[in-house]
Amino acid sequence: MNTSVKSKNRRFTALAWILAAMVLIVAIPLNLIFGRINFTYDMTPNSMYTLSKTTTNYLDELDQKGIVVDVYYLDNFSNLENNLETLALYRTLLAYKEHKCFNLQSFDPDVEPAKLRALNPDGVFNLSRGDFLFVYNGMTKRLPGELTYVFKVDENDKIVSADFRAENYFTGYIKTVVDGELPVLYFLEGHGEVPLTEMSLLKSNLGNNNYGARPLNLMTADAVPDDCRILVIASPEYDLEDDEYDKILAYTKTGGNVSVFMNPNDAKTTYPNLERLLASYCVGMRYDRITETDENRRSRGETYAMMCDINEQTDSSKEDLTSMLLPENNDLETFMPYSRSFYNIYGANFSSIDTDAMIKTAVTAQSEPWGGTSKDPETITGQELALAMYAKDPDRNDSKLTVFGSSDFITDTGSKNVYFVNPLTLFQATITWMYNSDVDMNIPNKERTYDSLNINSASEASSMIALFIGFPVLIAAIGVVVWLRRKDA
Repeated sequence: MNTSVKSKNRRFTALAWILAAMVLIVAIPLNLIFGRINFTYDMTPNSMYTLSKTTTNYLDELDQKGIVVDVYYLDNFSNLENNLETLALYRTLLAYKEHKCFNLQSFDPDVEPAKLRALNPDGVFNLSRGDFLFVYNGMTKRLPGELTYVFKVDENDKIVSADFRAENYFTGYIKTVVDGELPVLYFLEGHGEVPLTEMSLLKSNLGNNNYGARPLNLMTADAVPDDCRILVIASPEYDLEDDEYDKILAYTKTGGNVSVFMNPNDAKTTYPNLERLLASYCVGMRYDRITETDENRRSRGETYAMMCDINEQTDSSKEDLTSMLLPENNDLETFMPYSRSFYNIYGANFSSIDTDAMIKTAVTAQSEPWGGTSKDPETITGQELALAMYAKDPDRNDSKLTVFGSSDFITDTGSKNVYFVNPLTLFQATITWMYNSDVDMNIPNKERTYDSLNINSASEASSMIALFIGFPVLIAAIGVVVWLRRKDA
């Protein structure tokens, strides 16, 4: 090799080292700078770690107003960072924390039980590790931690994707506590109804799901309160007064919702005003009690506590309130306690009303006349009987009605009875149907997919190894050979 070639090689080698040094000189400070400012860029296809404009605009508005919402996370926040399954939640919370209005406080409830008791002094919330509490101006709203993700699994129970929906909940819950709107169920009193004091478990469960519960006497109140989202009438012993009926009807015309429970009543008592209210939704009430003639369908042999069927959504029904209790989704048999039945009335507005049964008997049950003043009572046999129904009236701003033939399962005694879990669960589902306490900010879920590689045979595995390992090694070897042959050129 002549002197000029050697000199040329030395110059190129020196230049390569200079360029490498310059890259290091630039890269290291830049890395330190970006590390210091904690700069990140969300490269996920659906912006998994970036807040939507809806959220940022709302949080900016709260920041400008000086509003601060305390958000308690019942676990160690640092645990989220190193878990791939919760990384989206961790990054989302970091993004919220950049706003002054979002005051995140996390703690381990097992380590600091006193702090947990201070947040939940009355035991209203059934709190679990991973839950969130949003607190502002005396109002508290609980978000169960499991709601932040919805996982989809294949036939082998392997997770194939996950919908991350925490942002819609977080922003909606912040707005709820800031606006100060807690949906309230009012329980009518003054007619011998089941008192709210005998439904303490139900009241606690309502609170756990962010609903309030208060008594209401329409004999003294001028109207149904403006904050009433559902009016509950639990087995009155006698009828509504005309003035009360007018107040309730006026409430329904503005979209108010009513849930009625009517135990069988053996007294010679009729309910003309209550029947008028139900009839306005095309629902009729029988003066009866249901008996089950098939001993195999009785609860512990009790004639008046019977096995029933959850009614699947029909072609004529626009609502699906019962699917979560159907046999394919539920292992518990459905029993109803001592109950009366209901039926459809084909009134002038029947074509516009959406109505259907929710719980029905088998054809082995019978309707036995009970109470009322009918001169010719009739026993009904050989047909399914509706023990719970719903109706929605579009002409009254989608005012909704539910009726149940018994109130026993919402009392403290009935709530503890495992036989009556399904009717109680169904009633709680109708509450959400009538008025969902969650504010929907219309922020779409963000789907995270789980990539997988299926190899079906040894030969396929060998081909994959050759493709992903052998081919790059071959290319590298060719590069080395070319370099060795040309390094002294």
